[in-house]
Amino acid sequence: MTLAEIYETYQIGSSGFVRAVEQLYAYNITRTEIERIAAKAPTAEEFQRIWENDDDWLDA
Repeated sequence: MTLAEIYETYQIGSSGFVRAVEQLYAYNITRTEIERIAAKAPTAEEFQRIWENDDDWLDA
């Protein structure tokens, strides 16, 4: 499943959404980090942009 498919399938930020993103091989991030990005990212493209370019979503 791609990130775009996850956005189409799950409610953004839901537990299913977080689990699906967590299983993507491309992202090595925690559930909390996924939740932080999802709270700011209404689209898969924005999620990718935040993950690549920002760091305020990182756990301490």
